[in-house]
Amino acid sequence: MGFYRPSPNILAGFEAFVHPEGDLYWFNGSKRILTNLDPALSHWKLRVDAAYQQVVELLGGTAGLPLSSELCLTAQQAGSLEVGYYLVNRDKKVLYWPEEVDVRLLGLGPFESNVDLRGALTSEYWVHVDYFPGHRGVDRQAEESLIGTLRHGCIDDMTAPGSTFPWSAEECRQFLNILEGFQAINSDDVLAERMSCIARLSAAISRVRHIHGYGTPNARLDRFQGIEGYLNRQIAWSLILSIGEAVALGYSRHLFRRMTELWNGRVVYQRHWKSFLDDMRREWMQITYFTVAIWMACIILIASGKACTAVFVSAWLAAAAMVAALYLLQTHAEDKLSTAPGISAWISRVEDFKHGLRPLSITFALPRALTIYAFVAMQLGLVLVYQAQR
Repeated sequence: MGFYRPSPNILAGFEAFVHPEGDLYWFNGSKRILTNLDPALSHWKLRVDAAYQQVVELLGGTAGLPLSSELCLTAQQAGSLEVGYYLVNRDKKVLYWPEEVDVRLLGLGPFESNVDLRGALTSEYWVHVDYFPGHRGVDRQAEESLIGTLRHGCIDDMTAPGSTFPWSAEECRQFLNILEGFQAINSDDVLAERMSCIARLSAAISRVRHIHGYGTPNARLDRFQGIEGYLNRQIAWSLILSIGEAVALGYSRHLFRRMTELWNGRVVYQRHWKSFLDDMRREWMQITYFTVAIWMACIILIASGKACTAVFVSAWLAAAAMVAALYLLQTHAEDKLSTAPGISAWISRVEDFKHGLRPLSITFALPRALTIYAFVAMQLGLVLVYQAQR
C-alpha cells in the first residue's frame, strides 16, 4: 500500500479494549477503525493511516467511512507489512468490500445466488462481532431476535424429530437463561461478555441457516429430507461388503442407516453425532469387559487341560473382539471427534466413494459380532467338555 506519514489525529484516537478471553484490540471511535495490532507500533501505524485513506478513496468520498460502517485492519501474516481489510455494515449485519474480491481466496463460496452470498457474509459478520465485542453498545434488536430464535428452536427440537436447529431443547433453555441473566443485570461492566455471547450464538445459527439455504425456494426444512434416495445410492452390490454384513450378523445395516441419516446432505449435526459416537464407545467398552471375561474363562479351561477345539476358537475370537474394540475406542476417542469440523473431516476421509458409510458400519459392528461368536464357541466348548467328563 506504500508509505505515508501517519496522521496524528488518527493515531491519537485509538482506545484499547480487552476481549472477555483476554485478547487486546484497538478502536478509533472518530474514524471507526478496528485493529488487533497496536497502532502505536512504528511499523504498523504507517500502514493504518495509508490503508484508511485508500479505503476512503475506494468508497468514492473524502468524508470518511459511512456512518453505519467500520473498517477492520489486520496484518496478512504475523510480522508481515501487508495489510488485510474488510468493512463491516452494522445496520445490514454483513461484511463487504468496496472493490471486486475473490471470496474463494477468503475461504468462502462458491455461491449460487446473492441470498447465498449474503447468508455467508452474515455469518462472518457475527464472527467479527465475537472477536471485537466491547467497543459498541448492546445490540438489543439482535439480542431479542436471538432470544426469539432460541425459543422457537426449543419447540422445534421437541416437536420435530428432523429439526435442523443446531441445539437441543435443553441447550436452548440453558442459553436463554444466560441471555436473560445478562438482561437482568443490564450493566456496561459485562458489555463485552454479553455481546460476545450474542455474537457466538448468532454466528452458529447463521452458519446453519446458510448451509440449509434459509430464505431460498429450496431450503432444507428437515434433516431427513431425501434420506431414502441418499441411502439407495449407496446400496450398490458388492460381494465383499455382503460377506462383511453377513459376518456382522446384520447389525452393520442398522449402523449404516443410522450413520447415513446423520450424514444426510453431508451436513454434520454435532449433538446427534455425539450421541451416536457415545453409544458406540459405551458398547465397545462393554465388549472389552465381556470379552476379557470370556478369554479368562477359556484360559482357565485350557490351563486345566480340559479344553477342546471350541474353547481355543473362543479364546482367539474373544481376543480379536477385545483388540478390535480397544482399537476403535482409541481411534474414535472423544477428544479426537469433539467438534463438527473434526467429525466432518473424519467422515470425508473414511467415506467410500461408491458405498458411502457401509464399510465403516461393518468395521463398527465387528467387535459385537466377534463377541457373539466367541460366546457361542465357549458355550459349545463347555458342552463338549461336560460330555467328555461323563
